[in-house]
Amino acid sequence: MEYNTDRTALIIPEYGRNVQRMVDYCLTIEDQEHRSKVAQSIIDVIGNLNPAIRDAPDYAHKLWDHLFIMSQFKLEVESPYPIPTAESFVGLPDEVAYPKKSRRFRHYGSIVKTMIAHALTQEVSEERDALAYGIA
Repeated sequence: MEYNTDRTALIIPEYGRNVQRMVDYCLTIEDQEHRSKVAQSIIDVIGNLNPAIRDAPDYAHKLWDHLFIMSQFKLEVESPYPIPTAESFVGLPDEVAYPKKSRRFRHYGSIVKTMIAHALTQEVSEERDALAYGIA
């Protein structure tokens, strides 16, 4: 009996071991034309496995990138998109720059802070008292 823990790790586990085996088989094919047809068939299978991906505008490009990632960038086929390199997928993405705002009373939210600032600009009147009552 062969356990999955004894097998090689899947590069993209969402597609499963059978797709990984198809990619490994594609790497062993000598003929360039036949290898390209098999690669296109693998792309079709991956597209059928995840029909939700088809809604994305660049889903075909993403599938071809996944194919090259699963082959560890060793696959040499005719692709309708530029062939990615391993260096383009190494490293972490840049950090998202969040605005640096005052963290005092953050549990009230920024809208309450804006409401207080607006209430302070009002003259002493019933409207200001109503704003203060609404804020409280």
